[in-house]
Amino acid sequence: MPSFQIRTDRDELMDDFTIKDERLTDALEQLRPINQLLGGYETTMAVLAPFLRSQSKAKPNQTIRILDLGTGIGDFPEYIVRWAAAQSPAIAVEVVAIDANPVTVDYARAALAKRMPLPLQAKIKVEVADALALPYADREFDVAIAAMFLHHFAHDNAVQIVRSMQRVSKQGILINDLHRHPLAYYGIYALTRILPAAPMVRNDAPLSVLRGFKFPELVNIAESAGLNNFSLKWRYAFRWVLHTVKL
Repeated sequence: MPSFQIRTDRDELMDDFTIKDERLTDALEQLRPINQLLGGYETTMAVLAPFLRSQSKAKPNQTIRILDLGTGIGDFPEYIVRWAAAQSPAIAVEVVAIDANPVTVDYARAALAKRMPLPLQAKIKVEVADALALPYADREFDVAIAAMFLHHFAHDNAVQIVRSMQRVSKQGILINDLHRHPLAYYGIYALTRILPAAPMVRNDAPLSVLRGFKFPELVNIAESAGLNNFSLKWRYAFRWVLHTVKL
């Protein structure tokens, strides 16, 4: 019986960079349907979509630049770019998607090349970079996002990442992550055993919930990082959205 009182410090298999075979790539592929089914994309877009629309109207000839931390297979950048292209008129966006694992970055590039037409591929640049040492200038991006990423880090490193996100963004930051709750834990535990899930997903998905956050913990991270006027709300399914974006 796991404890939900404090965040676990157990590492996920996906954080083991020595794993470079199909154990990793199979898990990366399954993150897309999980994010689709459990509200991952909707949680991010609930904030990002109105922001992109307002920025596009205010500055119609300017490309909106987004930094995506811990991109994994690049599914959030893909979703954002496809959504922006489908608007009428289309919204001009560019996404720099980073991950610290070179194997993951190579796989994301190949996956995006297979799934997306060339004009949309050109709007996403996937790079190897460490979120704890972002190699970007102050205010280089309009907004920095992190989806299902912050829970991989203990408190002090999470604070450092949030502070760095704020540094590189002009218009604010957006974080989408997990609510640590028994229903979320047992729900994803059951789902990954009822449905055909990769072994890494079966291990990491419930563990991710145990690494997730309670409301006061995210408030503490935000305040420790020096965020001003941030919003923190709960969304389906057992997710938090923390942002400083003005809508």
